[in-house]
Amino acid sequence: MDLLSEPHAGARRLGPVDAEVLGARLREQSRIDEPTTGPVEPLEVEARGRIWPHLAQWALIELTEISSSGARRLEEYRFVPASDAQGVPAFAGTGVPVAILFERSPNGLSRARIYSVEELAAERAAPLPADMRLKLTRADDVMTRYFAALQDADMAATLGCFEPQGYLQSAQGERFIGRERLRLLLARWFRRGGLSVRYCARFDDGARTVLETLLPDGAPALWVCERGRSRALSAVRLYR
Repeated sequence: MDLLSEPHAGARRLGPVDAEVLGARLREQSRIDEPTTGPVEPLEVEARGRIWPHLAQWALIELTEISSSGARRLEEYRFVPASDAQGVPAFAGTGVPVAILFERSPNGLSRARIYSVEELAAERAAPLPADMRLKLTRADDVMTRYFAALQDADMAATLGCFEPQGYLQSAQGERFIGRERLRLLLARWFRRGGLSVRYCARFDDGARTVLETLLPDGAPALWVCERGRSRALSAVRLYR
């Protein structure tokens, strides 16, 4: 099975997924970097990781977005806990936000990096080092302005990067839609000053850019940034 094209080849088929099928795909990875285990064999993630599609743990696993380019494919999910699930991390919204980035190496092996909520990543080592050659350029336009505004803790400039009804989804899964709600989240972020990120890897899928980064304290974070018709940001989703 080509894990970057199956089982969702062609059209973006979103919606509920079979937990056993997702688990089988993860077991076929050569390595998985999960927030609570670090980079280990898939069977160890299945045994010890807090984000695994165990049938008894999750009432629903829903695929919400797919982004892909070349050897990389990002799948965004919503994991809804079962009523008697144990050890579910804190989340906002209707389910635990989970992002799985599959990456195929030149020798054909596939590995995965899992990002989720902040609680799970409290002591996570960075899956990737910073790439000093990776820069946003003038061609990235709103992306360049957005991360520059975050670094400067410039509220007005950051808000100006979004469409009027654009949203920012926090690492806990809560969505802040529109300028006034965005202001609430950004005020929380800017309490300690600007948010400077170092870039580790990126890929683009049309108007969507996926960035793996390091935050100021060295913690990893994954950003999914979408541009609307105006070329301003229509959505930013953050995973840890």
